[in-house]
Amino acid sequence: MSEKLHILITGGSQGLGKALADECARRGMHLLLVALPDPELEKTAEDLRKKYGVEVDVLGIDLTEKEAPREVYDWCRKKNYRVNTLINNAGMAGTAEFDCSSLEYSDQRIQVNIRALALLTRLFIPEMKKLDAAYVLNIGSMAGFCGIPYKSIYSASKAFVVEFTKALRYELKDSSIKLSVVCPSGIRSNEKAGERIEAHGFIGKWTELPIEKIARISIDQLLKGKLMAIPGFINKVIFYIGRMLPKRLALRLLSREFKKELISK
Repeated sequence: MSEKLHILITGGSQGLGKALADECARRGMHLLLVALPDPELEKTAEDLRKKYGVEVDVLGIDLTEKEAPREVYDWCRKKNYRVNTLINNAGMAGTAEFDCSSLEYSDQRIQVNIRALALLTRLFIPEMKKLDAAYVLNIGSMAGFCGIPYKSIYSASKAFVVEFTKALRYELKDSSIKLSVVCPSGIRSNEKAGERIEAHGFIGKWTELPIEKIARISIDQLLKGKLMAIPGFINKVIFYIGRMLPKRLALRLLSREFKKELISK
């Protein structure tokens, strides 16, 4: 029976999830990577095993499926894995005019960004409470601080992630579990994400950080027990300016800026 403590990372085969897995493995942490079934998932695991000598197991599953959160939890129980850190990284971004987008477009983002995150957290917390120290890291976004035209579902889903983390952290303040949320700007996790960043020109370049740096900041802040991390000085400045702007003006500016992602398609 395995008594090692493990870090469970959703969306762990590419993008920020892969960088988070590398950062955790570099620190000697054993990993459970959950992502869509794909050869890249096992390749990522094998690379981490060879590079760092840590234990890495994988589960290929689609988190948009109704029973997926329960299946992830049952998989861990069946294999006797004790999860002391849950990193809810899996998420779906995108840009679209809401009334022109498909029902599947919205539904997939709600299922992954909100439902899967919330249910996985609910499933793992009771066991994590029994440990001397445990952590939950939710991946939010700068988009979660204000409704963004053309990213309405995405920004709303990330607002849920931020507020959910705040509320649950307070509920669990007397437990051994610390919850954190990291809110990066655009992440070049794949080709489409890169195109969206480049659509913003110099603003995209100013706010973008190397994905490895975001991963390092995220894990550092998590282990320090910090509630929220906004990686990058420029992004912190934008956050505080955004809080001072009148909402109507902020929406006008955001609409003008993020419409560029539609035009660039």
